[in-house]
Amino acid sequence: MTSPHDDPGAGRRRQWVRRVAIFVACWLGLWIFTSWLQLRPDPLGLLAAVGAFFAICWWAGDRRVEWDPTEWEGDPIGRRMRTSPDSRISYLRRLIDDAAVSKDNGAPNASAAGLQGILRDVSLDRLRMRAAESGAAHVPGDAELLAGTDPVLAEFLAAQPAPPVGRQTVTDIINRIEAL
Repeated sequence: MTSPHDDPGAGRRRQWVRRVAIFVACWLGLWIFTSWLQLRPDPLGLLAAVGAFFAICWWAGDRRVEWDPTEWEGDPIGRRMRTSPDSRISYLRRLIDDAAVSKDNGAPNASAAGLQGILRDVSLDRLRMRAAESGAAHVPGDAELLAGTDPVLAEFLAAQPAPPVGRQTVTDIINRIEAL
């Protein structure tokens, strides 16, 4: 006994029978439509035009299987997205660099005060969060929060005018803030 699955050409024959049936149906439908519009189509010319269109479509459809599929795996070098630097970090770098420089009369510049303000805000946010997490019914004021911290950190954050600081001092202050 043989089954239809044993014949390797049976699928190909069915495909061509289906293609020819669709072609004839489209040609007949197009011829009837153009006749209804009273365009007086030439049946053989219309058959040739529809046949040429279907031949191109079939050719492309058959070749599509042989075309190389696009592989989207991996991340080719050089095609990675370039990230732009965060403007907040570059602003902080400028503040830190400028904070180390004092004015001619020895007074700190505006960058030192700006840096001190940013570090104070970060410290107070951490201290408020810690106080809220501890379940305190009342969160103390800024002065009380700073008084209960590391004395070196509290002295730096409360100093008026803001002291000029170098990179090592900023690193030390940031480490103290992270330890809160």
